[in-house]
Amino acid sequence: MAERVVHHAEGLVRVTWQPELQAIYLKWLSEYDEGTRVRDAVLTALAWVRTNRVEHWVADVSTSPYALSDRDYEWVSGEEFRAAILDSPLRKFVLIPPLPDTGQDTAWVADWERNTLSRFGGRVSARVCATLDDARLFLAETVA
Repeated sequence: MAERVVHHAEGLVRVTWQPELQAIYLKWLSEYDEGTRVRDAVLTALAWVRTNRVEHWVADVSTSPYALSDRDYEWVSGEEFRAAILDSPLRKFVLIPPLPDTGQDTAWVADWERNTLSRFGGRVSARVCATLDDARLFLAETVA
């Protein structure tokens, strides 16, 4: 099965099914949007995940020069997003963090795994991966 485009928001995000990773892959070109495009993209990805029983989620913000808006950050930190994740078959989350040349503040990356695990309980595993190869290895690991 080849890569499949699930959603595309020009200049913001490209959401694809990556069969070699067995993952929904969100390549953020920029995380910042003043409208609803971030939420729309995430909810579209989650609907696809539920329909297709996908267990892996990769958020690649490695080349994104802009972080989430305050409103979108509050949404992904809030109960609606948490409930949507818990109502999905997702079991593993990968974050490919911003590269230094993006200029993004990356202080939050150090706590991302811990914060993700605390929000979604023992149901999920989470890992910050510097490269797609690291992500591939993590996603291939058997969950105990």
